[in-house]
Amino acid sequence: MRLKYFVMVLLLVPMFSACKIATIRSIDEDEEAKAGFNAAKYVDSIWDSKLIPTFQDEAVEVTQLLQQIDANQNTAIQTYGHRSGTGEYSFMIYGEAKAIAYSEELRIGRITLDFAPYDGQSDASILTGPVIPRRNNALRDAVGFINFNDFVNQTEFADVSSALKDRVIEGVIGSIDLQNIDGKTLKFHGAFSLVDRSNIEIVPVIVEVQG
Repeated sequence: MRLKYFVMVLLLVPMFSACKIATIRSIDEDEEAKAGFNAAKYVDSIWDSKLIPTFQDEAVEVTQLLQQIDANQNTAIQTYGHRSGTGEYSFMIYGEAKAIAYSEELRIGRITLDFAPYDGQSDASILTGPVIPRRNNALRDAVGFINFNDFVNQTEFADVSSALKDRVIEGVIGSIDLQNIDGKTLKFHGAFSLVDRSNIEIVPVIVEVQG
C-alpha cells in the first residue's frame, strides 16, 4: 500500500510543478499594466500625501544652508544632501526673499531673489518655466524617497522628474502674476542642486507672494 501511495505522489509532482501561479488583478489594474508607467499619476499620488509634508518637515532655511555650504561643503552635503547615483547633491530648502526681477530667456523663466539683509543684489533665483531645464532634477532627488531602484528603468525615473516639473509650472507657478512680481516678498519651499554655488536655481513646491 505504501509503495502504491509513493508512486502516486511521484506522478503528481510533475503536474503541480508545471503549473504557473497567476497574478490576479482588477480590470483597472490590468489596464494600467497594459498602458505602462504613468509618471503624472505617480506624482499626483505623492504630491500632497508625501512630497509636500516632507518639505515642510525636513527643509532647511536657505541662508543657513548656504552659510554651512560656504563653511564646510562636505559636512553640509552629508547632513542635508541627497542625490541619485553620481549626480549632483540636491537640498530641500525654505526661505523668504524679495523679488528683484522676473526674466525669461529661451523659455527658461526665473525670479531673481534677494535674501535678507536686503541689498538689492541677486542671491539666487526661482525657476518658473515654461521650461525647467532637463538637467535640473533637484526636486526628484532632494526628497530622498524617490529612488531609481523603485522604477523599471532610467526612462521611468527621468519621466518622474519631468512630471514633477510639469506639476510645479502648472500648480505652483501658474497662479503667480510674474509680470508684476518685482519688489514683492516671497515665502517659498523648494529644492536646488549644488552645481554652481554662485548660481543657485530653486525649483519651488510652495510659493506665497506678499506685498
